[in-house]
Amino acid sequence: MSGIPAYDDYGDRMLRRRTRFTYAGTLLVLLGAVLFALIVPAEADNRAYAAAAPCPPGTRADTCRVQAETTVLGKNHESSGKSTKYYLVLTDPATRAEHRVRMPSDRSVYAAARPGDQVTATYWKDEVREVRLGNLVAEAELSPVHDGRLPGAFAVALLSGGLGALWFAAWLRFRPETPGTPLDWRPPTGLVAGILVACANFPIVLMAADDIWSGLEFTAWSIPASLLLSAWLCRWSVRKVRRAAARITPTAPTRRQVLRVLVHGDVPYSRPGYVHLVVGDGPPALSTDPEARLARLPLPPTLRPHRVRELLVGDPEFTPGRRGEYPVVIACTDTTHPVLILAGKNTAGLVLGALGG
Repeated sequence: MSGIPAYDDYGDRMLRRRTRFTYAGTLLVLLGAVLFALIVPAEADNRAYAAAAPCPPGTRADTCRVQAETTVLGKNHESSGKSTKYYLVLTDPATRAEHRVRMPSDRSVYAAARPGDQVTATYWKDEVREVRLGNLVAEAELSPVHDGRLPGAFAVALLSGGLGALWFAAWLRFRPETPGTPLDWRPPTGLVAGILVACANFPIVLMAADDIWSGLEFTAWSIPASLLLSAWLCRWSVRKVRRAAARITPTAPTRRQVLRVLVHGDVPYSRPGYVHLVVGDGPPALSTDPEARLARLPLPPTLRPHRVRELLVGDPEFTPGRRGEYPVVIACTDTTHPVLILAGKNTAGLVLGALGG
């Protein structure tokens, strides 16, 4: 085989991709920065509570903590999937109002409390913030909308994804790859790491962390681990596809099947829209019809497959028909013309068999 077909649109495709990732990454980073800036005002109430002194006996105010003996009216729990929320129902001795207080998952106070028990509740702005039963003390778990966890979780997710997108755009701009070379595992490493950081830390910052700052600290420690894991995943994926492509062997079609392919080359049957290949029903033929019953374009007997390989830089973009299937390339020649046939990994063997490979 004398070479591969020239891909005149490769530079345009890379420019469009780089532009999209640059714009998307910049937008996500800006939104994440705004949300990070909102953490400080969102945490103002928690800072005021931590600095507040106890209220004088018999008084209440929004600027001090109220400690009062409170009766446990009941307790209950709510299960959703693998998570369970635990609640104590307390009565306010001053207002006789009932407070449903979510308790931490360690269940120490929740497990020890019984209806009718007297506990010491610490109130802040008419909200129970702490429950004491004997020597056991538990901080009430508040909704993330009451502090900086909600903007913090979204900030972590947006910033991680945005920085990952900018990493990928920077590789496309400053380290462009040469058409015909193997795919490099390094350009998507930052993007995958950003997605890992976002997916792993969004729920941790939002729900599982003791407070926003411990959640952000965990996020910071997770970044190096995510980069290492991402590098391993990307490198493993590239090697896996290369090995899998080399193991594909011809499989003779035993029945009529329509396969999704893309034929690329300086040949008359390389046409836009002809992406359906019918095999097992006479000579293989291309069609624009998903059922391959109309506008058939037979492949010539001079088309000869040589080998199956992984995608290289500059190969045409192609999406296999089956979800989760990755593409491979069947390198062929038609007399002296190089031709590429892109197919899904699971159907490439049938294409080879139909071509007599």
